Amino acid sequence: MLVCLLLGFRALATAQCPAHNNQAYGSPGRDNAAEGEPFLPESGLLTGDTYTNLYFGFSFQLPIALHGHRLMQPITLPGEHALLAIGFQEGNHYGTLKVTAGGHREEDDKRMTPEQAQQREDDIARSKGEGVPVRRLDYTPPPVHLKRVDRHSGDVRGTQYTAHIRDYTVRFTVQTNDKAFLEKARNSISALRVFCADDTGRFFATDGRGFTPQGTPTAGPTIPTAVVDEAIRTRPAEHTIPTPVLTNEAIRAPDLAFSLTLPQGWNVLPTPVDLIADDAKDESTRRLSYLWKACTRNWLRAGAGNDELILRVLDQACLALPFPASTSDSLAAESLGEYLEMLGHFGKIKSSRAVQLGGRLFVIYDGTVTEGTSAQDLEHRDVQVIAVTRYNKLIFAWTWRAPTMTSLAQVPAATAKFGDGPPVAVGPMLTTWRSSSQP
Repeated sequence: MLVCLLLGFRALATAQCPAHNNQAYGSPGRDNAAEGEPFLPESGLLTGDTYTNLYFGFSFQLPIALHGHRLMQPITLPGEHALLAIGFQEGNHYGTLKVTAGGHREEDDKRMTPEQAQQREDDIARSKGEGVPVRRLDYTPPPVHLKRVDRHSGDVRGTQYTAHIRDYTVRFTVQTNDKAFLEKARNSISALRVFCADDTGRFFATDGRGFTPQGTPTAGPTIPTAVVDEAIRTRPAEHTIPTPVLTNEAIRAPDLAFSLTLPQGWNVLPTPVDLIADDAKDESTRRLSYLWKACTRNWLRAGAGNDELILRVLDQACLALPFPASTSDSLAAESLGEYLEMLGHFGKIKSSRAVQLGGRLFVIYDGTVTEGTSAQDLEHRDVQVIAVTRYNKLIFAWTWRAPTMTSLAQVPAATAKFGDGPPVAVGPMLTTWRSSSQP
């Protein structure tokens, strides 16, 4: 039997944010006023043991270390936002902590009229004038309170904290069968630290002192909702990814100064067409299908015997994809792999590594892809290697598939040419990759 216990409200911060002062610090690596880009609800920072949300203005200690415990989430429905997802599983013990936001009236039903919007702007302008109270409507949050609800069923326990921040309902949801993790997660959220931000993206503590949030930028555990909405609406890949020219053994994209020559014995096959899943049973599946169609292009499908190569080109900005800055940037490489798997066209990704080839950074992913209806039928599984690089603000992703790793290891490399750079021999086996200018 499900037992529900309502514990009421717990005040986290009762101090009001003071008016903007010149001691406020800018956000790490970003000047919002200069860039003219507001934070999204998903905008945050991560360290190895903390999470900070820049939009809602809170930070807390993670109950478990970040590395190896991040969880990828499906893209959200309109009006919902995934901010953070972490979890663990050790034997029979598991636990998850997810932070989400939603319930914003303007996002939910778009009922704000132009007159109401203008009234809001007028109220904000008046709140900035001289002689007004220190609370400014455009950035000062009210005191933050958490409402806590505990539930349990058998040995599975859950706690959800909710708070109303910036007209959103922010939810901190813990589910676990591990008492230690549950206690750590509860303590972390209860000790939530609130900070202030002004409309230029600068931060300061509630006492007015400068405050600089720490960490690596994150846009949440999936593609931000606003990014998905905009991509589906504008379909940028129609303009950013040109149609290539195909011959029997090569592909060329003159607008991008790119070409790829297939190895001997390989032939171009009919390129697969990504259909919009209008008949999908759930809105999430349809939404993901629309997003993929709006942001990607299948450039090439080639084969030799039972082996296959597919080259896809993805608009990096359209999908808000991360990409590592160097071969040592394992966190970004791992994150990119999680995004690719979530998109549903790259199979199951198991591992990653980054290498420099011909002066270019490539990320290599190993995995499997299931063909057919049963994921448990090993006869329908192919092994695969995915190689990803960034070029002209686009993500180029090669996927090689073969029935066995032995046959995949025997696949010869194709030759890719990026602009004025040296030709690069691109193949599924890392040990065979080298610039074609090398001996």
